[in-house]
Amino acid sequence: MPGKMGFFFSTPPPAIRNATLSALLIGASFLACSQEKADVILYNGQLITLDDQQPNAQALAVKGQHIIAVGNDEEIKKWSGQNTKEINLAGKTVIPGLIDAHLHGIRGGRTFLFETYWFDVKNLPDALNKLSQSAAQKKTAQWVAVVGSWIPEQFAEKRDPTFQELNQAVPENPAYIQSLYDYALLNQYAIDTLKLNTATPDIPAGIEIERNVHGAATGKLRGTIGSFNQLFAQISQDSDVKENLNAFIHSLNQRGVVGFIDPSAGQEQAYRDFFKFQQQHPLRMRVGYRLSAPPGNETAWFKQRLAFRPAVHDDGKIAFLGFGESVVMAMNDGVRMSSGFSASSDEKQEMFKVLQLAAQEGVPVEIHAYTDDSAEAILDVISDVAKSHNIAPLRWSIAHLNTGTPETLARMKTLGLAYSVQMGPYFETPAIERANGKEVAALSSPIQPALAQGIVVAGGTDATRIGVAGVWHAIEYHVTGKSLDGTLRHENRRLSREDALKMYTLNAAWLAFAEQQRGSLRVGKLADFAVINQDILAIAADKLHQTESLLTFVDGQQVYPLQ
Repeated sequence: MPGKMGFFFSTPPPAIRNATLSALLIGASFLACSQEKADVILYNGQLITLDDQQPNAQALAVKGQHIIAVGNDEEIKKWSGQNTKEINLAGKTVIPGLIDAHLHGIRGGRTFLFETYWFDVKNLPDALNKLSQSAAQKKTAQWVAVVGSWIPEQFAEKRDPTFQELNQAVPENPAYIQSLYDYALLNQYAIDTLKLNTATPDIPAGIEIERNVHGAATGKLRGTIGSFNQLFAQISQDSDVKENLNAFIHSLNQRGVVGFIDPSAGQEQAYRDFFKFQQQHPLRMRVGYRLSAPPGNETAWFKQRLAFRPAVHDDGKIAFLGFGESVVMAMNDGVRMSSGFSASSDEKQEMFKVLQLAAQEGVPVEIHAYTDDSAEAILDVISDVAKSHNIAPLRWSIAHLNTGTPETLARMKTLGLAYSVQMGPYFETPAIERANGKEVAALSSPIQPALAQGIVVAGGTDATRIGVAGVWHAIEYHVTGKSLDGTLRHENRRLSREDALKMYTLNAAWLAFAEQQRGSLRVGKLADFAVINQDILAIAADKLHQTESLLTFVDGQQVYPLQ
């Protein structure tokens, strides 16, 4: 039922129409050539196909990059030949490869091994012990860092680590502990390394140093998304980018993730390093990326970049997917939790010029909006653009929208916009509640109302600062509605397992103009899939985050475990 699941299909740009036609022709050729034998057959399993015409199956066959048959064991065994590799699934579950529609992986993957992660820690002693263990693996004076994706409310103690506790846990290394994008905590070694008690602190503009009555740094910093990102880039600059990216992609494959869309990777060097990495290593991941302009005269910046590239381009592994997620910095509400966002007429005019350029050139756009009033201001501009351009085929989307109202969703539906939803409230529910009250927090984010209106809802994580890379923590949160502090989302905001899975497969593929090639297990589609360790339709919902892949395939090739 397309309306219930949140699908709508519109005419994509020519390059995407051609790719879709090619995929259909490939599927037709496979059906016509029954004498072909498969390269790989997987049988005796439980396939969640996400194909409405054949929702369940036991087996599938792969030839080259594509799926050539899906069905029962007897049907699929007919495709076996002398050189066919047969895999007995022994009842295991197979799903389409997962796609994270909003993952800052190009930037976040650069420091994957450099960072320590606290999202799964329940008390402060364990958190500090993880930090000590990380320091023990590094040389004296090398940074240890926890960069987002934790909150003090997750700990039994319901508080941050103290300055003294950080000093005791990490005495011989600088320690940097960033809580989402709200603030950062430092130990004494870090204060000294950044020269915070001198006349010339070694920190980016926009970072504020908390000081005590004597003028000395307390170990607490405040800043913005941009300034915190600059500071962390500064302290992590010696990390091995290639080693980190390789480990990051391997970790995603281990969870059954075969693709992601990076909504904005930050500085040019991050893109440059990633493209270089892709040229030097077989890329075991399909990566789409969007471009964000630096603040000031964004229209001219985007126009210059478009002069040298098509509106949408996908070579199968790397795809340019337009603008995002900050297209005009002054129209970005950051991680604002409460209402009150405002923008000047000049700022709205700059947004209009950028979006008009995108509409004229056929460019996809994803736009960041945390609060409903921020989305309202953005939709006012989009509505003006839509007076002279049909933007529905361009698959524009609004991202986050934690406090979105039915009225805002109705406007999005009318304009043909998609909704790119993440797992921000998993971490941010306490902050949303402080700013808006319990009822608003319990209703965040409005996924079910969006699906009910027939809006395409694509699933992302927003990792690595306000999310957990690997998708399964996000899927569990959308199903259980339980945030990291233990608060339960309202029952009518929780999803079925199938709807949650579709957000991270078919709907995410749709956002990348790739629903005809990826997102379900269907004849003619690319052989991107994962054999997972548990039956996700039967296990307890609070165990979904423990899902891992036993085998992950991309383009018909096994990418996990690496052979």
